[in-house]
Amino acid sequence: MLDAGHGGHDSGCRGAFSNEKDVTLSIIKKLGALIKKTYPDVKVIYTRETDTFVELFERANIANRNHADLFISIHCNATKSLTAYGTETWLMGLHKSEGNLDVSRRENDVILMEENYEENYDGFDPNSPEGYIILSMNQNAHINQSINLASKVENEFSKDSRQSRGVKQAGFLVLWRTTMPSILIEAGFLTNRQEEKYLNSEIGQNEISLSVLKAIVEYKAEVEGDFSQLKLVTEENSEERLIADTSANIYVKQANNSDTISETPNKTIIDTASKANSGIIYKVQISASENLISLKDARFGGIEDIIIDKNAKEINHYVVGNYSSLQDCQNRLAILKKKGFKDAFIVAYKDGNRIPINQLP
Repeated sequence: MLDAGHGGHDSGCRGAFSNEKDVTLSIIKKLGALIKKTYPDVKVIYTRETDTFVELFERANIANRNHADLFISIHCNATKSLTAYGTETWLMGLHKSEGNLDVSRRENDVILMEENYEENYDGFDPNSPEGYIILSMNQNAHINQSINLASKVENEFSKDSRQSRGVKQAGFLVLWRTTMPSILIEAGFLTNRQEEKYLNSEIGQNEISLSVLKAIVEYKAEVEGDFSQLKLVTEENSEERLIADTSANIYVKQANNSDTISETPNKTIIDTASKANSGIIYKVQISASENLISLKDARFGGIEDIIIDKNAKEINHYVVGNYSSLQDCQNRLAILKKKGFKDAFIVAYKDGNRIPINQLP
C-alpha cells in the first residue's frame, strides 16, 4: 500500500516554490513503478494516484480492505529553521520529545478539513496534548516489523549519502488503524532551499524511491527467508538515479537528530590537494566572493569536499571535487546543477595552478 501524503485542497507543507502534495505523489508513483518492475507479481495499491483529497482514516481503510502486507506513506518535512534537512522514518508510538509531537501534530491537523472528524477518530482532538498521549499508546500490533522496515529505509538513505535523522515514533492518524507493518517517511525538508530543489528534481526523486525499494527488497527477503531476492536490485534499477554520484557527499551523511546542517571544520582551507598532483586536475566551481564565506554556511548545502581556492588574488573561489577524469567532473557538475547550483562550471589545474579550459592540451 503506497500512500502519497496530502492531496486536493490539502497542499501539505509548502516550500519556496513547491507543495508537499505534488512532491509526495511524484515520489510515490516512481516507487510504485520500481516495485512493479522488481516484483511483477506483487500487487501495488495507491491511496491516491491523482491530486485528490483522501481522509486519513480512509487511507488506512483502503489498506485494510485490500489486506496489504505493507503500508508506506511518503511525506515532506517542514520547520521554522531554514537549515534543517535530512530524512526521518516514523512509526506509530509514544512521542519522546516536543519535536516529535510537533511533526505528528502538523500531519494530523488535516483532519480539521474532514467532515465528522470527531466521529471518525473517536473524539480525537488534534489540538490536545493529552489526546496525543492516548493516541500514541495505541501502538500497531506489528511494531517490531515496522521498526525493522523503518530502520532499513533510513539505512539505505544513509548509504545514498542522505543525512538520516533516524527512526522515530509519534501518534500519526494515518498509521493508527492499519493492520500491517506501517511507516511514514519524511523524505526531506521543503523549508530548506537546497533540499527543496533536490526533492523536486528527477534525480532526487529517483534516488529516494530507489532507496525505499532496496529497503523493501531486504525486508521481504528476510520475512520470506529467500535472500536470492536481494539480487533483484541490480544496476538495472540503479539507472533510475540518472547520474551516479561517484564523488563525496552532496548532503552530509551523519546519523544524528540535529536540526542544523552538519558542520565541516570551520577553517579556511587553501587548496593544496591539486598541488600534489603533477597532472591536470578538474574541479567544479560553485561560487566566488570577495568576502570570505564560512565553509559551513547553509548556502553550500552541507557539501563535505568544498574548499577555497585562492589562485585569484582577493577573490575566494569555492570549488568541489578533485578529478583526473573530465568525464567524472562533468558527472559531478550535472549533479550539482540538479541540486540547485545553476551557475556552477568546471575549472582546471595543472601542476597546482589554475589554467583556462581552452589551454588544455
